[in-house]
Amino acid sequence: MPRDYYEVLGVPKNASADEIKKAYRNLALQLHPDRNPSKEASERFKEVNEAYAVLSDPEKRKQYDSYGPAGFSQHYSQEEIFRNFDFDQIFKDMGVNFGSMGMGGPDDLFGGLFGQAARSRNAGQSILYRMNLTLEQIAKGTQQEITVRHVKKCSNCDGTGAEPGSRIVKCPECNGRGQVATVSNTFFGRMQTVTTCPRCGGRGKSYEKKCRVCSGKGGVVANEKLTVTIPAGLSEGTRLRLEGMGDYGIDGNGDLYVEVHEIKHSTFTREGDNILANVKVPFYTAILGGRITVPTLDGQKELTIDQGTQQGKQIVLKGAGIKKLRGSGYGDEIVTVSIEIPRSLTQQQRELMEKFSSSDAEGKKRFGFI
Repeated sequence: MPRDYYEVLGVPKNASADEIKKAYRNLALQLHPDRNPSKEASERFKEVNEAYAVLSDPEKRKQYDSYGPAGFSQHYSQEEIFRNFDFDQIFKDMGVNFGSMGMGGPDDLFGGLFGQAARSRNAGQSILYRMNLTLEQIAKGTQQEITVRHVKKCSNCDGTGAEPGSRIVKCPECNGRGQVATVSNTFFGRMQTVTTCPRCGGRGKSYEKKCRVCSGKGGVVANEKLTVTIPAGLSEGTRLRLEGMGDYGIDGNGDLYVEVHEIKHSTFTREGDNILANVKVPFYTAILGGRITVPTLDGQKELTIDQGTQQGKQIVLKGAGIKKLRGSGYGDEIVTVSIEIPRSLTQQQRELMEKFSSSDAEGKKRFGFI
């Protein structure tokens, strides 16, 4: 079970942004591996950074509060959590510069703490595509063709980044080690910081000539059409992961996340797997009973109104709602009756109503008129 981010930072769920920032700063300074090299501190440092990456972002925090720890981890990958999260800049905004202190900044530690693949300069980025769907499409499921602008493997170099026929050589920047080290004298003592080689991206080798088409990146930006299958019953904001369909990278492709958003319906309101609708019924039909036509996701349907139907009565159409995402079956459609009373009457209608009123002695007594 994932840990609660509020507990990780030691703040209440209603903590302000400033309270969250202060708690993060104190913990990060205390747990930074250059100050506290223990394994336990490294794990805690990872948790603290992850918690702050979510709770400092208003949209991610809103999603986290909505889904809870377990649900949030299912919707957001670690890469998504840390996307656009600049640790070094955040600490500088707090008045802390690890680099000037001779300490590896939080971003430099990303590879060691969260996995080299996530840190690799040559791994493709994951991308997000927001898709707007009608309630009808969400209710039954659909297939949608989308156009994604992303980095594709370069056909000239087959994704290697090298001009065809070019020789592989040892990286001159890191001498084949894949890492470069810098040494600084600080008040903590002589400190060494090791980072991924910026030239070869940690591979320790490079090519004599870069690909003339992609300039050595291994990929080119292009538009691509994809067909996405949307299962029925998805909730607002659900993200579908298409593995490997993000940006191309020499060390692995990113993923494509399709985020589903529901277009507001003119007739129905969604409540879980059920849909709600208000239907106007003439007052005489409510009194006498009869048949009316109501909207459903499959078109118009006839419905029986019982004699003496009251304002606000709810009628349930079993199985006329949204297909359940998990399990079998459909939700229901719940129709609320709104009795329509005319604003004006013809002379004949008025005479009929007055005749009815004069004959309704029991009704007048019940309502205290006699």
